[in-house]
Amino acid sequence: MPVGWRRKLRVWLDPGHGHQLRQLAEDTGAELAWATTWLHRANTEIGPRLGLPELKVVEFHDETGWKYPAVARYAWERPLVWFDDDFGLHPARRDAFVHKRRHLTTALVHVDPGTGISVQHLSEAREAFGRNP
Repeated sequence: MPVGWRRKLRVWLDPGHGHQLRQLAEDTGAELAWATTWLHRANTEIGPRLGLPELKVVEFHDETGWKYPAVARYAWERPLVWFDDDFGLHPARRDAFVHKRRHLTTALVHVDPGTGISVQHLSEAREAFGRNP
């Protein structure tokens, strides 16, 4: 996929993930949203390849604190399961984010970009959502 004027990025996608994520949302009452550096391009470049409908996009332009402040605002007082491959970038900010949400279901699920979302990740999400009152 082209990511700039001269550069292309190889992205490995599993078309089965779209169905699995839609099923997770349906079964748990979760809302799917993008929190990615792709921003709105995720809806045009990635979502269609996975069979996902257009999703809300968490905007985090010019944020300090990586994606955490924007995701905190977006999720607010709702349970959150967040799949990402970059939770290790800012450990202090990650820990503060989780601590502030300690009264809520908050599962940060690390996904290896080389293997993608697995059955184990989806099970972890279901378990986390199952802890909701």
